[in-house]
Amino acid sequence: MRCQVKRIHPFVYGHVVAALIVGGTAGATLDAQAAIMGAIALMAGAMISSVICWWKPGFEAPAWQLIPAAILANPLMLAAIGFMVVDYECVVGSRRGWDCIGAAIAILVAGVCVLPPFGGWLWRWWKRRAQKVRPADSM
Repeated sequence: MRCQVKRIHPFVYGHVVAALIVGGTAGATLDAQAAIMGAIALMAGAMISSVICWWKPGFEAPAWQLIPAAILANPLMLAAIGFMVVDYECVVGSRRGWDCIGAAIAILVAGVCVLPPFGGWLWRWWKRRAQKVRPADSM
């Protein structure tokens, strides 16, 4: 009996690696521990998001469906949106001060969560492009 290993879709590779890079870079603006925690948190969110996107809309869905689904399926993004809704006065600027630090961090986290799905989409595009070029080279 031969064991078959399922291949990981290129979108997942790009999504998770982009989350690692973006999370590490964003955390590195503070210190090394924040870089590690940011990378781990964003990677975990990207993995959960990828599992949800595998179910719906599917990894072969058009980018206009896949990228928004991947962004909104990320639990970090949902938590950030929740914090922004709770502290909406801070987000719109009608309240200021140290009480708004949670909303400020939520805005930063939401911005960081937007980038990794584009990494997944770009890696999927690159791999598809490479597959189209390969058969022509073998002639």
